[in-house]
Amino acid sequence: MFLMAVSTLKDRRLSEEIVQEVFINIWNKRASIEITHSVKVYLFACTRYQIYKQIQQKKLAQVDISQFHELIPDPYTPQHTLEYRDLLDRLAVLINELPPRCRKIYQMRREEDLSQNEIAEKLQISRKSVENQMTIALKKLKAGLSRFIFF
Repeated sequence: MFLMAVSTLKDRRLSEEIVQEVFINIWNKRASIEITHSVKVYLFACTRYQIYKQIQQKKLAQVDISQFHELIPDPYTPQHTLEYRDLLDRLAVLINELPPRCRKIYQMRREEDLSQNEIAEKLQISRKSVENQMTIALKKLKAGLSRFIFF
């Protein structure tokens, strides 16, 4: 993100501010953000927007906007589509491998979007049990997806 900004704006300090602004905006809107593709593409798009905004505000004359297309990854390449499908397939397999109770709680939380309290009430168990089962599920899923983690 920084490299894209500095190569476009030719200003290290301004580029640092832009990247920081992107993360501040993401943090402030964290409850409402929905990332439908990769985080990488989302971050680059946010950075690109901030650079455009900066260019409009300051009317920077020396900026070469044509560089953007070379620096921003294309989210719709066949490779990304295959990787995404592989990730979803692997996730489905891992969810099915969870112990039955753990799987049920995970699905209620993630697929039905129920709160921990609602799950506890429906299954007549304690909220702490729901929390523990979610922790177990997430640890197993994270370990099983470790080869897909790019960050």
